[in-house]
Amino acid sequence: MRSSRERTWDDLPWASHHVTLIYLQCRLVCRACGIRTERIEFADAKARVTRRLRQQIGVDCQSMPTSHAAVRHGVTWGKARRVEKAFLAEWDRTRVKRQPRHIGLDEIQRGKGQRFWTVLSDVVHGEVIGLRQDRSEATATALLTEDLTARQRGAITAVCTDMHRPYLNAVGTVLSKAEIVFDKFHVLQHASAALNDVRRQEFFRAGAVMREHVAGNAGCCCDAGRPSAGRSAENSKPCSPRIAACSKRTCCGSNSIGCGPTRRDPAC
Repeated sequence: MRSSRERTWDDLPWASHHVTLIYLQCRLVCRACGIRTERIEFADAKARVTRRLRQQIGVDCQSMPTSHAAVRHGVTWGKARRVEKAFLAEWDRTRVKRQPRHIGLDEIQRGKGQRFWTVLSDVVHGEVIGLRQDRSEATATALLTEDLTARQRGAITAVCTDMHRPYLNAVGTVLSKAEIVFDKFHVLQHASAALNDVRRQEFFRAGAVMREHVAGNAGCCCDAGRPSAGRSAENSKPCSPRIAACSKRTCCGSNSIGCGPTRRDPAC
């Protein structure tokens, strides 16, 4: 035996008492292997908590902030954060490597400002497969090629993503046989924008008489800010200058009934 020293590990509490394990760990000298440190059965190497406490803190961090889990188990925030990372690394190492058929490729914003990350996930089981900073085509291609094996890429039949062009290019290049499915949020967003355009066109085509019965940003921004039936001048909400200018150009420059170069709407 070369040397020995006492080491301590935080453990699960007993009733209302905090438990600290103390063990005399030895270092041995081997002629073939050199100096080796004794393995501890209940804790990982260089760890300061036992495996069962690591498991408990890791599970609690999935349902509460790390700071709350640290206070609950009587450890510092830094130790709780290191334990959480070790718990996730162990889970990722031992989890079942599935062959997802339906995957998702989307972006998330982390921190302040335009700081985006690209996330590759299994939409059926709700598991994250890969995470990379930025939302460029090169980032999406790296996720699909490096975080998925050739066998996994061959089993994918559908990819759910948004209408971001770099994502579509990456999926079309790497997973050419997979179907691309747009998520419903972006589809409804484009449908709402198209519906608003049609509503404004019909409003401008209606003429000056019918415009007196409609007010607000949903119909025509030229009438926004003027009192109408059932709405007082105090409750009238004017539209933004950019939208009002766009609406005025459309109204005064169109050739619809009641408007045009020779016959302009008095409201304009």
